[in-house]
Amino acid sequence: MEEMDRLLSRRRVLALPLVLLLGRPTLGRAAVDRESTRSYSADIGILFNVVTFTLKGKLFEEIDPGAGRYRVVLTGEGAGVSTRTEGAGIIRGGRYKPTDVVSVNTVRGRENRTTLAYDYERGRVEYHSVSYTFFLGRRRQADDVIAIPPGQQVDDLFSAELNFAANQLEQDPDGAYRVTVVRRARPADEGPDDASTGVYRGELATLRFHATPEGGGGRMTARMDLTGFSSWARSNKPARVTFASDRHLESVESALILGTKFSLRLSPVS
Repeated sequence: MEEMDRLLSRRRVLALPLVLLLGRPTLGRAAVDRESTRSYSADIGILFNVVTFTLKGKLFEEIDPGAGRYRVVLTGEGAGVSTRTEGAGIIRGGRYKPTDVVSVNTVRGRENRTTLAYDYERGRVEYHSVSYTFFLGRRRQADDVIAIPPGQQVDDLFSAELNFAANQLEQDPDGAYRVTVVRRARPADEGPDDASTGVYRGELATLRFHATPEGGGGRMTARMDLTGFSSWARSNKPARVTFASDRHLESVESALILGTKFSLRLSPVS
């Protein structure tokens, strides 16, 4: 039985890209409640801009509340870097719940791939990831099945933004928003080029943040500690995140280790 589960898991991982690209029903344009496209530009400067990357692309959202499903596609390209992430999910009680995510990012010729499959009936997330450290190209592989505790909401980055915009994220008594996602389990002191020779596990990790109004136009800002999600992040330098008047992500500014800076800007496509 265990061998059969492993075989089915491998088959599902191989099939995920085809499921998303071919097998998943296309949302009918007559039924789609909302389609939107935003452009974005991301700038990364490493070692005080000794190494720089600029990534430009599109973020496309297709939402069909009547059918209870949604799809989001992020694409982008730049010199030495490219990305494509496609996420699909269901809508239940106004809340966006991811079902499948396939992400492929290429940096300096190295392909980093992550797939997630959320099974709410069985209460688990199947997680697979292969990535490479930036400087030395050391391989990090994670393969795991993570249990979803009863009553626990689990997001990916796409559903988290959609749920914040719809005011569907969970909030703690102090007003902090709470997002729980699947990540690669790693040591707290992991460096950017540290890598285990074995296979990593996955785990659930929760991010808390307060969003406060900025000005009178409905925009909001938040400070987010990303050290739980990136070995490049700094606990004393939380990222500054802004949301537009419609509560969708507008920008991210983050100062990282090794003189690294990351900035992201999104804007609607007219």
